[in-house]
Amino acid sequence: MSLPNLEPLASESLCAFAQIADKAEEKLKAPATASEDSFAVSNSLTGGKAIQNLQTISKSNQDGWRALIDEPAIARLLLEDENGEQKIFFISRQASLPLAGDTQLASYASPIGRMAALPVGDEGEIIIRGVSKRFYLVEKTSFHTCKVEGEWDSRGNEYRHESLGVFSVESLRALLALEGADAGDELDRLLEQDAATSGVVPGITHQNRTAIGLRDQPILDKFQDDIFRLPLDSQLIILGPPGTGKTTTLIKRLGQKLNKANLDEVEFKLAEANVQGLPFESNWLMFTPSELLKHYLKEAFSREQVPASNEHIKTWDAHRHDLARNSLGILKTPNGGKFTLKASMDNLAAAVLKDPRAWYEAFRQFHVQRLQAQFKQGADIVVASDDNHPLATTLTRWVVDLSHRQLADCYRDLNALEPSIKSSLDAAKASTDELLTKERNRIFNHDKDVFAQLAKFLATVQQDDDELSEDDDEFDADEAEEAASATSTELKKAVAAYVKCLKALARYKYLKRSLPKNGVAAKIRDWLNDRLPSDAVLQTIGQSISFQNGLRRFVNASKRYAFDVPTSYRLFRKTESGNTNFYKQATVNQLQLNDTEVDAVVLLMLRNGRKLLGQTFIARELNAPRFESLRNLASLFRHQIMVDEATDFSALQLACMESLTSLEALSFFACGDFNQRITQTGVRSSDQLEWVSSAIEAKKINIVYRQSRILNDFAASLLTMMGGDESALGVLPEHSIHEGVPPVLLEHATDISTAAQWVAERIFEVEQRVKQMPTIAVLVNDENDVKPMAELLTTYLEDITLKAVACEEGKALGEGADVRVFDIKHIKGLEFEAVFFVGVDTLAQQKAALFDRFLYVGTTRAATYLGMACYDVLPDKMHCLRGSFVDKW
Repeated sequence: MSLPNLEPLASESLCAFAQIADKAEEKLKAPATASEDSFAVSNSLTGGKAIQNLQTISKSNQDGWRALIDEPAIARLLLEDENGEQKIFFISRQASLPLAGDTQLASYASPIGRMAALPVGDEGEIIIRGVSKRFYLVEKTSFHTCKVEGEWDSRGNEYRHESLGVFSVESLRALLALEGADAGDELDRLLEQDAATSGVVPGITHQNRTAIGLRDQPILDKFQDDIFRLPLDSQLIILGPPGTGKTTTLIKRLGQKLNKANLDEVEFKLAEANVQGLPFESNWLMFTPSELLKHYLKEAFSREQVPASNEHIKTWDAHRHDLARNSLGILKTPNGGKFTLKASMDNLAAAVLKDPRAWYEAFRQFHVQRLQAQFKQGADIVVASDDNHPLATTLTRWVVDLSHRQLADCYRDLNALEPSIKSSLDAAKASTDELLTKERNRIFNHDKDVFAQLAKFLATVQQDDDELSEDDDEFDADEAEEAASATSTELKKAVAAYVKCLKALARYKYLKRSLPKNGVAAKIRDWLNDRLPSDAVLQTIGQSISFQNGLRRFVNASKRYAFDVPTSYRLFRKTESGNTNFYKQATVNQLQLNDTEVDAVVLLMLRNGRKLLGQTFIARELNAPRFESLRNLASLFRHQIMVDEATDFSALQLACMESLTSLEALSFFACGDFNQRITQTGVRSSDQLEWVSSAIEAKKINIVYRQSRILNDFAASLLTMMGGDESALGVLPEHSIHEGVPPVLLEHATDISTAAQWVAERIFEVEQRVKQMPTIAVLVNDENDVKPMAELLTTYLEDITLKAVACEEGKALGEGADVRVFDIKHIKGLEFEAVFFVGVDTLAQQKAALFDRFLYVGTTRAATYLGMACYDVLPDKMHCLRGSFVDKW
């Protein structure tokens, strides 16, 4: 294949880089031309928002111009329109600005930027200012711009032409070397010509990985591009093998959608929807399985000019803990909460950890039935206490309808009845409070120290976890009374406990039932002894308290649908403790939850809260004091939710994340690979994703941009060996000429020192084969092996002035050419030029259930070089792969 003459293209491109960077610098130095004065005529309702939008746009422009100074362009396109006229566009990552002459610059996120993702020879239809135009892509050049001694250059370029073919161009500036040569020196001309043309190679060469982090892919391929430009209100998961750019597609999508200039009219309205006052640009969350990957995601977002703080990129464990403790009142704090978190508690059946759907649905149904039972009991109590009261018939009829309708919908009818219910409740409460106050004053006047003594007694009372107050006791007092008693002085708490005891005692006596023997009320009753009211007074109070107890079940009842879920779970677990399909053993401490149990409680609270927020009567009155809890729950939602390595999360966890999307946009984007699942609880199938949300669409991509042909073939053999999903096998890009080398194997290493020495020798071979030291990862099987391996490797690498760094807990990152040593569980999502396993045989023994997956994930981290060391011999399961290995490179 003859080489094309690329000197004119190189000259034009280098001039364009300089022009773009200079123009961007001028823009930054120029005074602002727009200000708040532009909106002087705005009315008071829209002016503030318009000014805020202007300020946001101004900052976005400035950030974009700064980025153009460092990276003027990522591609050059030669397009032909419907009239046969050809135009040249330079493409940047995010920003755009007008240039002099015929040179045009467009953002990749813009409509014209979509052409950069097409294969040369394809046509694309672009909507520009509402007008549809078709373009034919004649030629495309991708850049990696840099400055060398103050002069612009671009290294590692790819040139594609519809008829000339595909070429790799090492350096644009090197192509211009002939221009300055002395015409009289023929030898110099020949030498420079040889140097220049040697940098142009047919096909796509491999760029050696010299920096750790997520691979930078400035322009997506056609399939990735279609995905990242989907509407804002899409729900999608990208499935594909390692190295296909799944995470990059997520990041670029977010970058594109955060710029309102890229949104269509429908998307813009969604973006303008107020989600608890947060600016759209920062109203998003991305979840990742590990702290290490979180760090590299931040770097990748920075390249795309998307500010990403710890408030935006989170591990699910950290965010769940914050939700459960500080927002939803599940975990205990000094001011509330019901449970403590005990992550190590092993009480759930293996089937639940593998697939929690049946267990969760049983719990959800238990919660609904419990609330329905409360309503039925409430109506029965009202009828029994005062069958002539007008509400007795009304509430009885309402309860009959419960079995035929969704509970969330029934609250709408109940909302219309609340005024009359509250009126009757207030009247009954006033008369009862008078009697209770009289009894309280009676014992105080008899003994001024009685409540101080009761406070001391209460401090000694230990409530049995298995004898907590009965479910209907909570309706003996209203929310205001409960809140006051929870935040009062010890003396006030003692008085409140006395009143609560009398209410319970009176109601139980009226119903001819006995108080729970180990409950607090029974203990206070026994302590009071002869200071209790007479039976006649208790009967009178009991009848009124029962009536109130019945009515309270119908007041602000919708709140319990979302926020009484923790209590339902405690009762559900107690009821189902003997069900071996759900629990392997009875829970010793009823006030402890493990991670999966917290996930289930969080999910049901979020889902039920969303159903309530979708009710018109609540949306209309959301700012009312009684809906404060729902307002707080709504503040947890975000315009966009992203999930990286989704298959490492359980169906419950993914459903929780999806339930954090705003009710308006419902925007949920995830990526993952079932073959790469390295957790026991991770999702295993498409039907589990369907359960998370029926709106989630799965898109598959399979072009691998990471591995050599030899390592990609080896990964395919691994998939066959492990019985994985071979339909998710990666395919190398067309025109790739990255052949690579076979993996190397060491057996009978006997100890860690021998293995470390072998790895060091192979690293020396790698460095001999490349121009610059590439990224290298050494994977060990346990956190305790990380530091010893790093120390030994450093000793063996001293002769070539390299060192190894221990990336303990996946947090230490090392610098430059350092060799990184990781526990294998921390390397998900990363990419290295060379990867070495140490102790493959012991990995097979120690992590038998997930050995195949760890092996596959670790192998697919490597771009070119892969090594495996065994302390004994290759595991039996891998014998079919023995022929793929060599001894050394």
